[in-house]
Amino acid sequence: MHAAGKAPKCKASFFLCSLLLYFLLPVLALYVVALAVSPFYSGSSCPEESLASGDVAHLAAAGDAGNRRNDSSPPSDDAAPTGLGHIVFGIAASSELWKSPREYIRTWWRPEQMSGFVWLDKPVYEFYSRNASTGLPGIKISGNTTKFPYTHGRGSRSALRITRIVSESFRLGLPGARWFVMGDDDTVFFPDNLVDVLSRYDHTQPYYIGNPSESHIQNLIFSYGMAFGGGGFAISRALAAQLAHMQDGCIDRYPALYGSDDRIHACMAELGVPLTRHLGFHTCARWGDVLGLLGA
Repeated sequence: MHAAGKAPKCKASFFLCSLLLYFLLPVLALYVVALAVSPFYSGSSCPEESLASGDVAHLAAAGDAGNRRNDSSPPSDDAAPTGLGHIVFGIAASSELWKSPREYIRTWWRPEQMSGFVWLDKPVYEFYSRNASTGLPGIKISGNTTKFPYTHGRGSRSALRITRIVSESFRLGLPGARWFVMGDDDTVFFPDNLVDVLSRYDHTQPYYIGNPSESHIQNLIFSYGMAFGGGGFAISRALAAQLAHMQDGCIDRYPALYGSDDRIHACMAELGVPLTRHLGFHTCARWGDVLGLLGA
């Protein structure tokens, strides 16, 4: 009887041991692990402190970003209104015919206010002269163009060097240059009018500003979308940079073109920049004696 009475107690003890071993102990172990990894019981800073530190870091990063934006903003000079000193003139001329056209240039050139050069095929007297009172722009000699093909039967190879004047002017790296204005040695510019026109455009964008010929025949031969250099044309600094990068290859691709203007036009077409027409750039394409017209 005594042995039989102890059997239920043993069974109850075995059940409690099994429950403790297979259920309670794993739960307890899981609870301990959970406490160990909990941020509320770990040695790290409290969530509020972490959040505050994160906010400070975020604000500091935002402040640094704002400073970087301010550092990358254009200098004040670039934001100033366009003036005469921001325009670089490139005048195409010939050493053989230089003596007469230089007098046209003197009528509008302002030596103390304007920047630019006359580009010649070879040196003339003024190139060697150290006299600064000539009333003329400085003189540059165009780069060698013998490597470029020229196959037009009636034209002149001088078109090759003239078409590169804007690119060569850009490569001079003149400070403050915003616009590169191209003209012939007999082109007469009105500087104040030119400043007024160019100040309406953004020089940081690609602009090719000029006007086709006043002659319908000339436009049919060449293009109504081409600026004629006789009336002058302007190329923005942004576009001049692109032109200087690709123009020599462009010249190579069009050996059969006649003059310098249509070679510039071909490069503008490759760059995808159309002519911005402005009537202020105009030629006097008249046949015969124009003395009466000029005197009227």
